[in-house]
Amino acid sequence: MASEDTLALKLVKLFRAFRKTRWFRVTYIVLLGLVVSLMYFLATSALTCLVVILMPLIVFLFPYWFGERKVRRLAVNALPVFLIAILVATAIGTQMLVSENQAIPRQSFPDGGSSPTMALSNGTVDPYRADPSATFTFQVKLTTTVNATPDNYTVWLNLTIISGISFVDQPPVQMTPSPGNATRNPRNGTWYETRRSLTDAIYVYGFAATDNITTPLNWTVSNVDFGPLTAPWGAFYALILYFTGTSMLLPLTFYYLILFLWWYTARTRELRTRELGKTPEIPKEKPGTKEEPSGKPKSEPSEKAAKAAVYTCTNCGADVGEDDEKCPKCGAVFEA
Repeated sequence: MASEDTLALKLVKLFRAFRKTRWFRVTYIVLLGLVVSLMYFLATSALTCLVVILMPLIVFLFPYWFGERKVRRLAVNALPVFLIAILVATAIGTQMLVSENQAIPRQSFPDGGSSPTMALSNGTVDPYRADPSATFTFQVKLTTTVNATPDNYTVWLNLTIISGISFVDQPPVQMTPSPGNATRNPRNGTWYETRRSLTDAIYVYGFAATDNITTPLNWTVSNVDFGPLTAPWGAFYALILYFTGTSMLLPLTFYYLILFLWWYTARTRELRTRELGKTPEIPKEKPGTKEEPSGKPKSEPSEKAAKAAVYTCTNCGADVGEDDEKCPKCGAVFEA
């Protein structure tokens, strides 16, 4: 038991010694950056508002709990913390995206402005991740609520190229019914496909369908997704870095708002304490003698000369005038 206590004391001493070095600050800044980067992915869930508030609170409270009170150091801490969080979160998000081997099926939603008589589902691209020289097959299934033929509907492939932070829409590509489905009734579901060769760019793909029966035409649009993945890892990292950095501005702003409120509150409390600790300085009157009480105007030089000291008090050694009956200092009574 004693050995365990001794080991614990040694660890405490080592930790206290480590806290006094600059590496302690570097360590908790890196750790906070990693924590915030992991919390960033929770912001895409229903906990968005809570996470945006917790991020700056953790960055502020952790060094504060260890005794950091300098406003300048607290203000500087946030910059490397959020920088590390942005870089790490971007790397994680990029790796999660480029490691996908299969496309997530795209589909339309009736409440998203699509026609209730047409539905798109199972929209995919194959292969999802490949070199630009590969041939990519896009497929989607169209289902209608009325009996018709595939020729009564037109299905489009919508491709968008992301260059830098700009989205450049490509001309829509008309898709054709898949072989073996040309005569099928779309009410039972008809597959449409197209084959394309692409370049090494970042693509976003989606599908749209319209009927050739009604006037005006009814439209149905699916949701979109990244793909196919033909660009290098660095291109995706640069794109995700931009969106991650801009989204981190909100918790960073909240951090400096929290820091300002803490600084203002502490400063106000300090000024109030300083003011309450002061005592009013009341000018003191000079003590006077019995013959010349406090506040009495000073005697004229002639009067002072008239009362020049003639004798000395044997009791205290003070100067005594000729007409004084007792010592003005100690009060001793003189005998006649």
